[in-house]
Amino acid sequence: MKKFLLAVVFLISTQAVLTAQTKVTIYTTLGNFDVEMYDSLMPITAGNFLSLVNSKYYDGVIFHRVIKNFVIQGGDPTGTGSGGPGYTIPDEFDSTGVLSNTIRTIAMANSGPNSGGSQFFINLKNNAYLDYDKAPLTSAHPVFAIVRDGWNIVDSIANVSVNSSDRPMPDVVMDSVRVTGRYIGVVEIDFDAPKVEVSPNPFVHEIKLSGVELRELKAISIYSVDGVLVKEIVNPQSLTISMEDVSAGTYMIHTLYKNGRQGMGKVVKSD
Repeated sequence: MKKFLLAVVFLISTQAVLTAQTKVTIYTTLGNFDVEMYDSLMPITAGNFLSLVNSKYYDGVIFHRVIKNFVIQGGDPTGTGSGGPGYTIPDEFDSTGVLSNTIRTIAMANSGPNSGGSQFFINLKNNAYLDYDKAPLTSAHPVFAIVRDGWNIVDSIANVSVNSSDRPMPDVVMDSVRVTGRYIGVVEIDFDAPKVEVSPNPFVHEIKLSGVELRELKAISIYSVDGVLVKEIVNPQSLTISMEDVSAGTYMIHTLYKNGRQGMGKVVKSD
């Protein structure tokens, strides 16, 4: 029988809601990279970007400005840095203070307050001085997403040759931009809730939950890291879960209890 190794990272019971953030893949002439949208924190700004993505607005648009160790800017269909979708959106700043113009984050480019449209930039370093609570309102930029995978591609774009106007030579083009999945996560973790563990480790072809009563469980779900449901057991009759039909990879295990409480954990299965 083929053996597998399940590396248990964590699994805790929570009172959180299982959340999902939109995953967008940007396919460029130098390769593709994946972006996680801050849907819940920035519904106006992220929603505007996703609306443009769904209309294929960014297909064929270049990155018109690249400043090494600062930003990569794109989203202007004219390629001049002065174009846009023909409308503007209001500035939307994260009141929780969680979001900041740090490396890997994506923010709205603008020419002043409430002038954002389709242009955006990727922070190549920590540029927190562009945050609304640090910069004058005339130069503050709302963060609405972050690069999750493919940073090596972003780094390649950051190192291209540019002309005196900071435009890449030759052009770096966004061939297409598409919604390609969901990222999942947990908020408001209740650390005082009963702990749930996964065992054994290593294992042959199954995992076993412990620390919870079977009669309390309503469902056990296994998701891929981009939010795709791989396996779901409703009203489980056992705390043992077969993993023979699950390929190697990283997965999130979500436990739903009859009292509404939820649990979340991450496991890594390798050959």
